[in-house]
Amino acid sequence: MNIALLVRQEEKKLFEIVLFPEVVADLDLLNDDVYAEVDHYFERLKINPLACSLPLHDLDGRDLRGYRKIYVANATYRIIIKVEQGVTKIVEVVAVGERNRMKVYTDAFARILSRQK
Repeated sequence: MNIALLVRQEEKKLFEIVLFPEVVADLDLLNDDVYAEVDHYFERLKINPLACSLPLHDLDGRDLRGYRKIYVANATYRIIIKVEQGVTKIVEVVAVGERNRMKVYTDAFARILSRQK
């Protein structure tokens, strides 16, 4: 098989989107317009999650290094993700919610900590 063809096939491999269980409840709280925008980003995450997200860092004691954020609804909401690029390409969606008072970051940090125990 042609090496260029193999490279193109590898590039087409999509990322699998995996939701933390709590994200289902997050999505239920969104209005229709915000939900539609989040859904659009979920589709973009399957192709190239690094292109549509920005790295996170320590936010006032919430160590979110290694995670990424996506601005939604004129930057009033965030999608918090982690990109795994091992044998299987996975994007874990940790939280979706309003940025107001850093709640989405607090929720994401608590969810991450609860899985580390």
